[in-house]
Amino acid sequence: MKFSEFKNVAEMLMYFGLSVHNTEFIDFESINPITIPAYLKQDISFVLSERGNTDMESYACEFLISPLLKEAWKRHPKAKLFSHPQIKYEDLILIPDYVVTPRNKTGVNIFEKPLLVTVEAKNDDYELGWSDVYRQLVVARLLNENHEIPIYAIVSIGKGWEFGKLEGNIIYKHPLGIGLENANKLLGVLDFIFADCVRTAERFDMY
Repeated sequence: MKFSEFKNVAEMLMYFGLSVHNTEFIDFESINPITIPAYLKQDISFVLSERGNTDMESYACEFLISPLLKEAWKRHPKAKLFSHPQIKYEDLILIPDYVVTPRNKTGVNIFEKPLLVTVEAKNDDYELGWSDVYRQLVVARLLNENHEIPIYAIVSIGKGWEFGKLEGNIIYKHPLGIGLENANKLLGVLDFIFADCVRTAERFDMY
């Protein structure tokens, strides 16, 4: 069955034997906050004060989401963060806002599988973001060609972040999000996810 034939996301998930569970799969309380660098804290405050009513999704993606992802990425050089890569599978073309993969063994900065994290930015619409992310998770698993590789998912509206994870036949969706008012905890969670991706890459001998 081609992706274009699915009537909705629920039908797609059912076809691939997946289900969504609202579960606190990350223990936020056990994760140590990481202090946001002073320059980044100042940048975030400036960006929030200057945010307008148009182009909000791109604005959040470039000025709020990217800097925090980059800050977490810098702590884990074995991971590779890609911005807006084009992902093709059969008749479907997806362009996630960000994707994390293991760093290529040769050191060449090319986008290749396995996909370990997909990040989607949306303009104050988490549900639409998750609808896109479910498709991205399914395609990422098909491209990885190994259903044992867990894949994280993040949906962010800039000020708020929500988290998910595809493992086995379940997409775990954390019922709680983290906002920029708790930026140190947010960076701690992002650091945890990047670290877990590195552990996954090592466990599956991807380096």
